[in-house]
Amino acid sequence: MPSLADISFNAMLHLRLLLSIDRGHNVQRAVQAATRAGDRVLDAGTGTGLLSLVALTAGADSAVAVDHHPLQVARAIAEKNGLADRIQFVEADLMRLDLPGVDLSRRFDLLLSFIYNNHPMIDEARSRMVFELRDRYCVPGARIVPSAIRYTATGCERTDWDLHTDLADLDDAAVTLQACYGFDFQPIVDVMKQEIAVKRSRLVQPSRMNWRPTASMAASRFDRNDLRKLTRSTEVYHVDYGAPAFEPMPAVASVRADAPGRMTGVMWAQELLYEGVPLWTSERFSPFAGALSVAPGDLVDLQINSGWRAYNVLDADIRRA
Repeated sequence: MPSLADISFNAMLHLRLLLSIDRGHNVQRAVQAATRAGDRVLDAGTGTGLLSLVALTAGADSAVAVDHHPLQVARAIAEKNGLADRIQFVEADLMRLDLPGVDLSRRFDLLLSFIYNNHPMIDEARSRMVFELRDRYCVPGARIVPSAIRYTATGCERTDWDLHTDLADLDDAAVTLQACYGFDFQPIVDVMKQEIAVKRSRLVQPSRMNWRPTASMAASRFDRNDLRKLTRSTEVYHVDYGAPAFEPMPAVASVRADAPGRMTGVMWAQELLYEGVPLWTSERFSPFAGALSVAPGDLVDLQINSGWRAYNVLDADIRRA
């Protein structure tokens, strides 16, 4: 079953990504730099097949392009560009580490793994999967794009949305429904309570036309008019795909206040990197279970636990300066 934070990809979203020219060019250059003549490529989460096309035209010999979404459009694009005979498209769930129908007598030299949803609560598991794909299907020392992921956390007050207000409104809605219909609709209200923090973790309506991106998509950021930073950006998690093995997020991450205020949650920034160069950056928000009043020097400990991974709500504790 997909996570609440999963993005459902469709033609509109894929077209939007392709039209994000600055981000597309960053990724294209990274794939071209990573490709060697004669490479066998595993394109995990291929989408429209763009990265397989880039790798093949950069000198790769063949590609296996995998996605759990239907791939008829990607096949048609490959055929349109005369490269379909060098790409094997496979509809499969890579989280199961399964490549049905793929010849595994030769391992992969290059792993393209743009499979991220831009939030650490779900992408931690995807990073684990990349390590497993690397170790099971790739040659030793295989090149991986992106080669690393960096996460920073910034304690802040989000002024355009408040978790407590939404929860209180949902409680009022339950009372209204009972009064109007004479039935208790608490179960659907409870589901919405569980989902609300995940739904509000992303930017809201970044563009009027859903298929047309904003002027820049190499970085997707919250409007600073809606968000006041109370801490510096602090690196809390770094994934290096050249490391011997996967390391999970720490159980506790800490940010230090350097401005007074009402801290309502944490803004995460995720940077996808290739050889230290950011390919794109995106921001997501995790609210606290309750707002914290902080003063400069206070250390705020963030509990990276199962509750946050399920519902995107952080438990946080203050250590006073």
